[in-house]
Amino acid sequence: MTSPDYSVVVPVYQGQATLLPLGRQLRDFFDAHAYSYELIFVHDCGPDDSWRVIRELREEWGGEIVRAVRLARNFGQHNALLCGFRHARGRFFITLDEDLQHTPADIALLIRRQQEADYDVVYGCYEARQHSGLRNLSSQLLRRLLRAGIPDLHPDYSPFRLLKASVGRHCLEMRNSYTFLDGYLTWVTANVGSVPVSHSSRAVGQSAYTLRKLLRHSLNIFVTFSDAPVRLLTYASVLVFLLTTCYSAYILLRKLLYNDLLPGFASLIIAIGVGVGLLLLGMGILGEYIHQINLKTTRRPNFVEAETLD
Repeated sequence: MTSPDYSVVVPVYQGQATLLPLGRQLRDFFDAHAYSYELIFVHDCGPDDSWRVIRELREEWGGEIVRAVRLARNFGQHNALLCGFRHARGRFFITLDEDLQHTPADIALLIRRQQEADYDVVYGCYEARQHSGLRNLSSQLLRRLLRAGIPDLHPDYSPFRLLKASVGRHCLEMRNSYTFLDGYLTWVTANVGSVPVSHSSRAVGQSAYTLRKLLRHSLNIFVTFSDAPVRLLTYASVLVFLLTTCYSAYILLRKLLYNDLLPGFASLIIAIGVGVGLLLLGMGILGEYIHQINLKTTRRPNFVEAETLD
C-alpha cells in the first residue's frame, strides 16, 4: 500500500456540527493541490454524537481516505493526537482542531514554509486570536509563563502544526506523567519554524478549555516538563541556608565578644537558624531527586483504543 503524502490527524471532542464541513474543506484543498492524503479522526469520548458523523464520513468517502479511532475514555487532546500518529501512514503529519477555527486552506502555508528550510516542525501562528477577551488574556499570560519555564518551547507553538512523520513517531516512544505534545517536540528537535495563519471564530458551541482547565493544564506542564519550580525551591533553600548561617555566626560572635544578649537567645537563634536552613536545603535536594524520578519512572499509557476503523 502506497503511503500518502500527508496524514491529517484531528482530535474530536465535540465536533458533531463541524466535522462534515471540515472534512469537505480538507478534501477540497488536497484534491485541488493533487496531494495524496488521509484523514484520521480520533474520537476522545466527547458529549455529543461525533462518532456517528465520523462513521458516516468513512462510509461516504471510503476507508482509504477516512480512518477513525474511538478511545475508551477521554484522554485529552494531546493523547488523542499521539493515538492518531500511531495510525498515520503519511510522510508528514498535520494536526488541527475540529472546530473550524483553523482554515484548511492555510495548510498550503505550512507546506511552503516547511519546504523552504526542510523544517522538522512548522507551527501556524495566529495573527489575531478569535477568542473572548478573557480567554485571550489568560492564554497570553499562561503562554508567557510556559515559555519562561520551558525555554526551548517555540514561542509560536499552536495546535495547527505540520511535522515530519519521523518526529511524530519519536513522540510515541515517550511515556510521561502528563502528555504535552509541544513539550515532546522540544525534546525531539530544535529545527522548528512558524508561519502566520488565520484564526476564525468558533463556528458552534464553546471551547472545552475553560479558564480552570487552562490553569490545570499549565500547572501539569510546569510540574512535568519544567524544572523551574524545583530550581526555585533549590535556590531559595540555599539562599535561606546562607542567610541563617551568616546570622547565626553573627549572633555567636556577638555573644563571645560583647556578651550583651539575653541568656539563651544566642543558642536559640543558632539552633533555629541552622536547623531551618538545613531543612530547606534538604527539601531542595529531595525535590531535585523527585523531579528526576518523575521524568524516568512514569509508564501510564497515553491512550487506550476501544474501536478502530482502519
